[in-house]
Amino acid sequence: MAEIWAKSKQYTSNRKLTLAEHTRDVFSAFHEILRRINQTYNNHLKSIIEIAIVCHDWGKVLPGFQIRTLGNKDYQSIQPMVSFPHSLASLLWINEDKLRDKLKTILQNPSDVDIYLGLIYSAIAYHHWRENFFNWVTETPDELLEFLQALDDNNIYKNQLVSNLKEEISRFKQEISLMKDIHADLSDDYEQLVSYHTNFANGLKNGVPFAEYALPPYLLYFFPRRVSFDQQKLKDWILIAGFLQRADHFASFQESEVAQYKPEIDPPELDKVKSAIQTKIKNNVPIEASGSQNSFWQFQKLHKCKDKNTILVAPTGYGKTEFAFLWSNGYKFFYTLPLRAAVNQIFLRARDIFGVDATGLLHSDADVFLLGDGGEEQTSMKVYDVARQLAFPAIISTGDQFFPYALRPPGYEKIYATFSYSRLVIDEVQAYDPTAAAIIVKFLEDMFQMGGRFLLMTATLPKFVQDEIEKVVGKDNFKNLNIYEEERFKEIKKHYIKLEIIRNNKNEKKPDFIIPDEKLDEVLSKASEGKRVLITANTVQAAQNIFERLRKKIEDNPNYSQLRGRVWLFHSRFTLKDREKKEELLRIEFKNPKPDNEHVGKILVATQVVEASLDIDADVLFTELAPLDALVQRMGRVWRRYGPMVDFDKIPKPEEPNVYVWVFEHGLQSGQHYVYDRDLLLLTIKILYDIRSNNTNNMSKNENYKDWLREKINKKNNKQERVSEILKELFGEADKQSKKAIDSSFACLLSEYHKFVCVEKLYDLPDEHHYLEQFHKTKDILDAGYMSDRKQEAQKMFRQIYDVSVIPAKFLNSDNSLSEKIISFFESGSKSFTNFKADVLSHFLVHVPYYSVKDYLNLDNLVIYNIGDLIVDHPELSSWLKDIYVINQQYDVEIGFIITNERTFSEYL
Repeated sequence: MAEIWAKSKQYTSNRKLTLAEHTRDVFSAFHEILRRINQTYNNHLKSIIEIAIVCHDWGKVLPGFQIRTLGNKDYQSIQPMVSFPHSLASLLWINEDKLRDKLKTILQNPSDVDIYLGLIYSAIAYHHWRENFFNWVTETPDELLEFLQALDDNNIYKNQLVSNLKEEISRFKQEISLMKDIHADLSDDYEQLVSYHTNFANGLKNGVPFAEYALPPYLLYFFPRRVSFDQQKLKDWILIAGFLQRADHFASFQESEVAQYKPEIDPPELDKVKSAIQTKIKNNVPIEASGSQNSFWQFQKLHKCKDKNTILVAPTGYGKTEFAFLWSNGYKFFYTLPLRAAVNQIFLRARDIFGVDATGLLHSDADVFLLGDGGEEQTSMKVYDVARQLAFPAIISTGDQFFPYALRPPGYEKIYATFSYSRLVIDEVQAYDPTAAAIIVKFLEDMFQMGGRFLLMTATLPKFVQDEIEKVVGKDNFKNLNIYEEERFKEIKKHYIKLEIIRNNKNEKKPDFIIPDEKLDEVLSKASEGKRVLITANTVQAAQNIFERLRKKIEDNPNYSQLRGRVWLFHSRFTLKDREKKEELLRIEFKNPKPDNEHVGKILVATQVVEASLDIDADVLFTELAPLDALVQRMGRVWRRYGPMVDFDKIPKPEEPNVYVWVFEHGLQSGQHYVYDRDLLLLTIKILYDIRSNNTNNMSKNENYKDWLREKINKKNNKQERVSEILKELFGEADKQSKKAIDSSFACLLSEYHKFVCVEKLYDLPDEHHYLEQFHKTKDILDAGYMSDRKQEAQKMFRQIYDVSVIPAKFLNSDNSLSEKIISFFESGSKSFTNFKADVLSHFLVHVPYYSVKDYLNLDNLVIYNIGDLIVDHPELSSWLKDIYVINQQYDVEIGFIITNERTFSEYL
């Protein structure tokens, strides 16, 4: 009988890989991880994981896998050649009695033997999970029953398979003995663990489902059988399965590469990191203020929390990122943000600190960004692939790469095992909705239980999030670091806010959200004074409308001629290439800090993406109403030049409003309550109204807005009536003829310290409020043991509203069309999907909310049905263009994707 292959020739550069060699590679990867992390686990755990690794691929001995899957033509066959998943089939060749005896020598408590036997079985059976596994583990297919009977009828062949496996294990041990950096007990007679598992096979033939022998960890259906596990055994289950998956996946990756990598790359020396951070901070500090490490708050505060879970609340632009890099303290760490553009910028900053060889990037378009960052294709892809293997000591990513694993979809064990010895930084937590926030808190809870550490940092932290963290982690298990407590922040008043009511029309279906001409004239007047003006709308439609009307006013009025070509639009519905060009331009035009000698007026119209994706500096902000925490983020783009590194005595106080907040009488803001919660918006107005007449901001922390909101809700159950009554109370009642009120606006000067106080008050909601109910309901579902059997399902729950990928129809027939680009791409000889995304899709693809284009999504509109014979000539396009639709709507390089009669979220529901 021929050798047992683990990988085909095609997989490993025309070289077959034997089972012995692959097992060696997985075993080696696991020991390399242990060496690097220097983590102390229970003494028994290392030996049990080694057993799982040695046994994990024994199912590849079957002829169906060797001949059909891998093409091992010399392998002796038997009929029927069933294609049984090899991870499940591995259990057929384990000698359960010998494994029990082995576990008795490892475990101190004999009663634990059966439990850990089950954990090993589960880890092996499901180290590769496929969506069709549910059918395999609940009901044994007829073809497998026929194969098991064939083995019983041919004992000679069955014994040959056992002998074959034992030979591979002997070769594996010889391979390991030659590796000087692995210190393993090779006296273990792993060969004795091999035999045909007759009881298991007979059980399957008698109708016992596979799940009775190996408990699937991913399905709620099986959860009642797990409740008897104590916390430590559940943790061990995760670590056994997780380290097996991590080592196996890395070994497979390494076996397909020419260059050699480590599963855990060594970080740079801590002293060098601290020195680089000190230099970075000094470059942002006035010369007279720069000095030693002890003069920077990041170093001063570090000693209090460097080895603790930490919540850091500090103003925007205050150097939280550098603190996070210090807090990592030489450990492996993950730095997460909500938006890809912001992640890209932090990645570049991290790379400057930790070096190219120690910094990874993870998000859906990370490979394209790395390619466009000046790297060659091969180098860029290796950086991306190594990051996907979680091998870098510093990994910067979007939150959706990890937080959905709190729903425990297949593969979560690999993530949890890695985070058990890592540190996690969560930036901009306030940007997540209540459902996502609950999932994040659950992830933090699980990470804490696994042994990891977290740093949650933000300029504005909702109180209910902190309260929940304190409940699940324990008040003594984290350090609360609040930079706002410094008295000097009360004296920093950079933002003079004016709230203005917009008396908009309300038709039968929905209000209009058109900014009046006089407000746009005010915008143009500010820009004509030589100021940088930022306008932030809550929806793409609103931003596009404002932009087009401003451009027309500039073209039609010679008084604004100096502003021609100096107004831009920035939102999420541009192609990647167009967006990259805009980001590059805006970083120059709105450079932070604004140069003292710049006196050229300019206008940027944007959506919320500007809050975290661009480091820009403006003079004036006009914005739609948003909750206070979001407003604080938007204000952070105004007078950003006067950051915390500037001498506080030199920060001026605005003499007139530099932040204008537009409040629509009907609907409050263009996204209505589908973008932001209605009550949070009303509370925002109320809180700012209460400090309008006192510029010293002496708002008391004891102000009770919880009772105020509860009273309003009880008084007016109808939400629209409640909105009308509160706006009338705060802005006055509009005259029926002029639709204006005597007092339709108010203003307040807000200090940096009281921004924090205001946000804290904002989220002190009644316990029964639906916003908190959504948070707690999600958390309760997760605490009850909810598990997702699909990663995609978990990601959708985390994101709630998901995007679809579309290509505007104009690109099918225009010059340099999609088809022409595809033809040119393949003529260049490239076969890389990353290059296809960078060279082709980046010019045409736009991401839009599903609900906005739902009516256009049908099979006829799929791209693959609109590009003719190209699919026949290049079959890989079927997967590369999967689920991308052609939409017959407009696209303009300045305006982006324009959806006529765009559906609203309410219509989607």
